[in-house]
Amino acid sequence: MYFYTIITIFILQFIVLIEGELEPCPVSWRLPCPLPPWSPTYNMQLSTQHYFYSSEGFYDNDTVTFAALHGVIGIDWANHYGLPMHREQTLAQQAAIIKSVNPKTRVFVYRQSELALNIFDNNAKVMYDPSKHDWFVLFPNGTIYNDSTIVGKYRMDQFCWDHRNPDVQDYFVNYYIASAFNQSIVDGIFYDDDGGIWDERQHYPNYTEEYRKSVDDAQQISLKRAWELGLQYKKHSWQAWLSPSIPTSNDSPGVCASKMKTAMAMKNVPVTFPAMYNGACDNTWEKCKDLRQQLAAFLIARSDHWLFFTPNTWWKEGFEADYGVPLADASEPFPNFFVRQWSNCFIYLDCNNFVSDIIFHTSTTTSENEEKPFLEKVSILFKYFVYYYHMLCQFCRMFYF
Repeated sequence: MYFYTIITIFILQFIVLIEGELEPCPVSWRLPCPLPPWSPTYNMQLSTQHYFYSSEGFYDNDTVTFAALHGVIGIDWANHYGLPMHREQTLAQQAAIIKSVNPKTRVFVYRQSELALNIFDNNAKVMYDPSKHDWFVLFPNGTIYNDSTIVGKYRMDQFCWDHRNPDVQDYFVNYYIASAFNQSIVDGIFYDDDGGIWDERQHYPNYTEEYRKSVDDAQQISLKRAWELGLQYKKHSWQAWLSPSIPTSNDSPGVCASKMKTAMAMKNVPVTFPAMYNGACDNTWEKCKDLRQQLAAFLIARSDHWLFFTPNTWWKEGFEADYGVPLADASEPFPNFFVRQWSNCFIYLDCNNFVSDIIFHTSTTTSENEEKPFLEKVSILFKYFVYYYHMLCQFCRMFYF
């Protein structure tokens, strides 16, 4: 195996010499996107992310076990939806249950940035206070806009915060949001509907564009203050992780390569890859046809504080493997062909055929003095052969007329 390692290092050095500079990242980033207030890790299991939705009570044992396998998770408002109140407390209690299984799992809890929901005690306290009437978006007749819905056996009222009111901003940040920051078991917040208050609302009047924009702009001021307060508490925002488009088997080689170059250029910012609403497979891992290639793409492109959003079941082989740490930046030695060297493995993604592999240098279960089985040696040698065959084919095409 020393021979193969020497050959690999030699070729990698050659790759670094011949590769060109990457194009600037074309993504228009939403700033600020601060880094999390904890140390980065390249441990794959701690780099996984998932979001958990509804349950009439607390999550069952299977769900808790699955959640505790992850590095970062989010818990939705619909956790313990059978209870029409005290959501601040039940979300924290659910976080504590998960952390009792795995204290390393970082738990983010739900907060709605557009709506005051009466299932949160901090919201209900002001929603029905006549003196706070002007804290909410109003119908033209002066009544509070309420996009209520039925949840189980009770009505959940949904008043739209009017963030233009300075008192609303102060209360939203220092009481409603801070109620999560004050809970030591909570690591951060998932801010729902942080992009504006009108996209998901129904039955509202034809407010002027100027009015709608002023309400949305004020919401962004409240959110910025909330993010800044969270960092003071050493908590973080789920929305701080950016989400580039990810390569899929439906992409042309050029599109796949463009997505890879964009991701590779996203350094020094937190990234979710794939993202909750942007390419994550909402299925069991065996049915996620592009999962292996996307994990390879993630390992090739990733930087500090990157997260991989998992399917609906745990892929032990992919998410618990010890890949080590990156030894170099990603590179594109040939058109649409991306590689990266890690301390325990070598990874490539060929966008021309959408094939990938993660080639481990040695078995993580074999001691240094233990001889590797012959078939395992042959398997590793064959993988190196396939990889260099792909490289050679790409190289030859450059000079084919």
